[in-house]
Amino acid sequence: MLVAALVLAVAIPAFAGDNVGIQMYVDFTDGGYVHRADPAMYTAFDAFFMVDNFVGFTTISFMIGNTPGMSTLVAYDNLLPGNLAIGAYETGITLAATECMTVAPLAVAVGHYFYLNVPGDIMILDHPEFPRWVVDCNDQVDDYCVLINGGVCKDPLPGDPWCPVENSSWSNIKAMYR
Repeated sequence: MLVAALVLAVAIPAFAGDNVGIQMYVDFTDGGYVHRADPAMYTAFDAFFMVDNFVGFTTISFMIGNTPGMSTLVAYDNLLPGNLAIGAYETGITLAATECMTVAPLAVAVGHYFYLNVPGDIMILDHPEFPRWVVDCNDQVDDYCVLINGGVCKDPLPGDPWCPVENSSWSNIKAMYR
C-alpha cells in the first residue's frame, strides 16, 4: 500500500504541465488590467481575452458568453501567431500558435463589439469538449482558472474563487520593466 501511494505521488506530478496557476481574463486595454468598459451608447469597443501567469504554451481552449441584448458582435480575431483556430468563439474555440508563447500577459484574441445600451457581461466559459485546457510547449495539458470576466457599463462578474489573484500583480510589476 505504501509503495502504491509513493508511485502515485511521483507519477501524478509527472503528467502536469509547466503552467500551474495559469489565468485567463477579460481586459479592455490589452494588458492594462481594466475589466470594466463604459462605452457610449451605440459605439464600438474591444474586449481582449488575456492569458497570464504562464511559463509557455501553444494551445488554449475556451468559449465566450455575452449578456443577451448588450451588444452586437462585429468580429473576433485570433491574435496568436499562425492564426490557427478550430471551432467558434460562441460554441467553443481552440486557438493554437505556431510557436511557444512565453511573454505574459498575452492577448490571445479580441472581440469587436457594438454597445446597444444594455449593461452586461463578457464571460470566459468552458469549452464543451476541452474545458479550460492549455497545452504547454512540451505538449502537457494544464487547466487555467478564470481570474475575472468583463463588465460592460457594470462591474465585472468575478472569476473562480481559487484563481490566484496575487500572480496578476506580479505580472503588472514585470510589465513595467519591459
